[in-house]
Amino acid sequence: MSNTERTRPRTLAEALRTWDDAALGQLLRHRPDLATPIPADTGQLAARATTNASAARAINRLDEFGVDLLEALSALPEPVDVAALARGVGQPAEVVQPRVVELLALALVWGNEDDLRPIRAVHELLGPTPAGLGPITTRHFGDLDQLIEDAGPAAREVLEKLTWGPPTGTVEKAERPVTIASARTPVEQLLARGLVVPKDATTVMLPRQIGLHLRGGRVLATTRPTPPPLDGKTVSPAIADRAAAGAALDLVRQVDRALEQLGTEPPPVLRTGGIGVRELRGLATKIGADEPTAGAVLEIAYAAGLVAAVEVGNSELWLPTGAYDDWLELDTAHRWGTLVSAWFTGLRAIGLIGRRDSGGATAAARERLVNALAPDLERLLAPEVRLLTLQALSEAAVGTAPAVESVVTWVAWHRPRRGGQFRDDLVEWTITEAALLGLTGLGALASHSAVLLTEEPTADDLALAIQPLVPAPVSEVLLQADLTAVAPGPLVRAVQDELAAMADVESHGGGGVFRFSESSVRRAFDLGRTSDQLHKWLAEHSRTPVPQPLTYLIDDVARRHGVLRIGGASTYLRCDDENVLTGLLNANLPGIRFRRLAPTVVVSPSPPDLVLSRLRDAGLAPLGETFDGVVHVTTAGNRRGEPPRRRTSRDFVDSALELTEDQVKAVIERVRSGDRVAAERPAEHSPGDTTAPAETISVLSEAAEANTRAWISYVDHNGNAAERIVEPVRVADGWLTAYDDNADQPRTYALHRIANARPVDDK
Repeated sequence: MSNTERTRPRTLAEALRTWDDAALGQLLRHRPDLATPIPADTGQLAARATTNASAARAINRLDEFGVDLLEALSALPEPVDVAALARGVGQPAEVVQPRVVELLALALVWGNEDDLRPIRAVHELLGPTPAGLGPITTRHFGDLDQLIEDAGPAAREVLEKLTWGPPTGTVEKAERPVTIASARTPVEQLLARGLVVPKDATTVMLPRQIGLHLRGGRVLATTRPTPPPLDGKTVSPAIADRAAAGAALDLVRQVDRALEQLGTEPPPVLRTGGIGVRELRGLATKIGADEPTAGAVLEIAYAAGLVAAVEVGNSELWLPTGAYDDWLELDTAHRWGTLVSAWFTGLRAIGLIGRRDSGGATAAARERLVNALAPDLERLLAPEVRLLTLQALSEAAVGTAPAVESVVTWVAWHRPRRGGQFRDDLVEWTITEAALLGLTGLGALASHSAVLLTEEPTADDLALAIQPLVPAPVSEVLLQADLTAVAPGPLVRAVQDELAAMADVESHGGGGVFRFSESSVRRAFDLGRTSDQLHKWLAEHSRTPVPQPLTYLIDDVARRHGVLRIGGASTYLRCDDENVLTGLLNANLPGIRFRRLAPTVVVSPSPPDLVLSRLRDAGLAPLGETFDGVVHVTTAGNRRGEPPRRRTSRDFVDSALELTEDQVKAVIERVRSGDRVAAERPAEHSPGDTTAPAETISVLSEAAEANTRAWISYVDHNGNAAERIVEPVRVADGWLTAYDDNADQPRTYALHRIANARPVDDK
């Protein structure tokens, strides 16, 4: 890089002008905010690079040692070379030198390795007391060691307390000027000799020169040029992979069960957004999970666009989206990949659920507990910390599950200026969520999770990675005499749906255990199945003979099912057994009245759904039918909403925005062109100068006639001023047609937008 030559540039802009295209391209890739909007020339690029906002973005992405080097450069007296910087941080020069090159390449430091100078924004962002050192004093000291010794042992103790910061101390207000002869206290001894300086009437500060001397030339007491070690327990990689794959299958099942439940019993959207605590607790019970897991499952589904808030009538409900139906059509591996990909790039900080919102805009908001699916769960830091956490797990030795504390420390070393305690919390939450998602097993990163650490990982890439660990779906179950069915693996979707219609899920594992009961079999009959259909289906899909107790259960429920037929008169009931209706007329059902129309028919003014509910509460099993006597099959509603707009870190300027190679090339070309224009700008031109329209036309017409170049100052339709060196071809009808450095084809410029024009001397 040209800017490492021994000749020191006078400014950052002058240094950048000596960089080649490769160095400028590297700067733009690491600091992409410098390219928006495209700078007109190197001077504008340098000005943008030295703003506090842009410099803060770059510094916030430095690791701990990079920040330490900037602090040392900010604290040490100029000029600073690599050797002095190495002494300041207590590291060998060969360790410091490569990191200095990185800081130079980021334009946070300019000059050369013999004269390193941080940009102004570095001094401002690191504060007035970098590394706990006070301000520089203009006073010249002689023998500092002798001065300190003359101040006495008590004064030396005061200096030792101030040496490593903070460099300020509180004293009693002085009532008289202090001289060496009149000094009585240790602080007065120091003040008299200039070893501390007054900041105000009750505060003294240790000057930077004194602090550095007391530290023995060191700026920082300790530095860590490499990340801290990732210590932890040893696990089997193969077992960890299998455990992670099992968790991945469980997640897919939990998302499926949760959204199926939302489709049948959608909870309301809270006034402040999100889902209520009571509704979340009920959902957790129904899917067999604790509340934090249920909240995470909903958030992951929401990130994947599978659930959304939908207006239904006068209320707003949480419902599955149409994307959920498409998701169900995918195989297990691709369903998992879709969920993980959405979580990895999403902005939702799931760990905030159930906590106080410390980032709330008002005191009331900060006291309120954060609900699952609430709109205020988005945090820009979340995807960055997720990536760093997974990188930490991947950096651990093979077969090692790093301790949570060591991962937190590792991430903090890589982003010391980002997030503080919230960053540490995000790391812990990410580790928990990674285990739920099946990215880790027994605390170690699974082999299929390495895909997330590649460039632009997709759901298809994730599915391909985990596919070998996902068992093939099966279409048969093992029926047992205790009225259970054991699935030896994940079931084909159609088989799972049919089995769930006639049996309740009792436990989840590789496939699951389903239990048959009177209520579950009745549910199948309510859905329109017949006893013959159930017997046939079980015989076809069981690897073992159908147990006799299950056969008896189905036949017994079938005999009692549908004895009563319910319809609308508003409601009628008919039964071939007159005694049943007689007993019903004498029964006391809350809110229900019956009238007998015939020996086998009674009617009620109450709606059918209410009558049906009361009869079932009384232990009866009526079967609904249509007006013409056809059995009415009741099915769960499948209401769907539109997927919410999914926001990721790429939606924000502060994110890790990436420039394409074509974009980098375009910016460099524009900057080089701007530098050429600036170099050839007429000497008599001053900013704000304008020429009369007639003079502008004359200058451009003469250049077109003589085939020479001209300099123009042009204002585009957006009001942006720019300078160009052009080769005019034609001036007519209010337009200039000319070639410039940025185009192979001639361009047109409106003459009324050309503020100034001057001929360029090509001699």
